[in-house]
Amino acid sequence: MKKIGIIGLGNMGYPIYQAIKSEFEVICYDPYSKRKDISFEGDFSKLEEACEILIVCVKPDKVAETLKQIKTPKKIFSIAAGISLSKLRENSPENSKVVRIMPNLPLQIKEGCMGFIGDREAYEDIKAIFEKLGLLLELSSEAAIDAVTGLSGSGPAFVFSFIQALAEGGVKSGLAYSDALKLSIQTVKGSAMLLEEERRRNEAHPNELRNKVTSPGGTTIFGLDKLEESNFHYGVMNAVFTAFKRAEELKGK
Repeated sequence: MKKIGIIGLGNMGYPIYQAIKSEFEVICYDPYSKRKDISFEGDFSKLEEACEILIVCVKPDKVAETLKQIKTPKKIFSIAAGISLSKLRENSPENSKVVRIMPNLPLQIKEGCMGFIGDREAYEDIKAIFEKLGLLLELSSEAAIDAVTGLSGSGPAFVFSFIQALAEGGVKSGLAYSDALKLSIQTVKGSAMLLEEERRRNEAHPNELRNKVTSPGGTTIFGLDKLEESNFHYGVMNAVFTAFKRAEELKGK
């Protein structure tokens, strides 16, 4: 594989760089970054000349102007929410192969979730770069990528908020914060791993495992009752759906 250029080393571009730098030759370009641990190419034209593949990680409102700097056909992978394939192609050199991919933050430890859609000629390269970084799903329609954005793209923020809430519940109950946070992280991690393993064996539903923890009249059912009283289930569903709708709205900007 030829060199990979990453344009934009922000909250997502930097983790992608960290995740793939040991496997591929990567050239980074970001005139605004103040990071000291990366060697940047200062000349965009040299980046373009050296790289067949460009991963565009700038903010959505900077995508068009970034793509217009590219003068020759490339394989262009965009992580921007709300920027459609048609807009990407419109602003890219003719005959470029364009793919939208929506990654999430855990890819930096090779536990990410990623959905992609675009020109099939570039799929082999997408898979070579991202398949080792977690779950990689080839989507059947571009509309689905907005749902991926709302669920797994935004999802880590929802999970981190849940972990913090668990820890604070532990503190309220008398635990030291450091102990409560350790317990909260392991509870979420262990529960997710158990569910994954059970689904691998017999397609277990999350509620089946929840029921194994819930004894009649016990502590768990009282806690679950309080979650439902707080509209927990609806709140999480609506958080994902609202993020999805926002991704759709961004397409009109």
